[in-house]
Amino acid sequence: MGNTHKMVLSKIVSESLEKLAFMFFMSDSFREPIPFQNAVTAEVSFTGIFSGRLAVVMTEHALKELAANMLGIDNEDVEQSHLHDALKEAANIICGNWLPVIGGAEAVFHLDAPRILSPSQSVIVLTGSTPSALEKMSADEEPCDIYFFREDI
Repeated sequence: MGNTHKMVLSKIVSESLEKLAFMFFMSDSFREPIPFQNAVTAEVSFTGIFSGRLAVVMTEHALKELAANMLGIDNEDVEQSHLHDALKEAANIICGNWLPVIGGAEAVFHLDAPRILSPSQSVIVLTGSTPSALEKMSADEEPCDIYFFREDI
């Protein structure tokens, strides 16, 4: 995937998370990807004119802010289930906004329910093959990585 697609993916992530949780993410392509043991990962698989998956990897600190902002509650009131639900919803929204861009406005896709991956599952699923796109972003120095895998190319 070219730089243009990565820039569009970055824009979609930024706009989605800004609208969803008032968080302002920017491209941070010069850093290393987040180590999976220090983060939470949500993945959405999809089928349609092509298949694939999109994963969002976020540090727990950033995720806590995401969940609190989405729910309109204080960070101290965020529970573990809130964290997972917020990240799954963010992954679902980002994927849903990204697919029409790369598949075309008329393309039809079926998104599976988002799921949380354990750190060991993340290593296997996200490093077992080369992503079509990996966008590294951050908000207030908190990293967030977006992995996109397109199959049937």
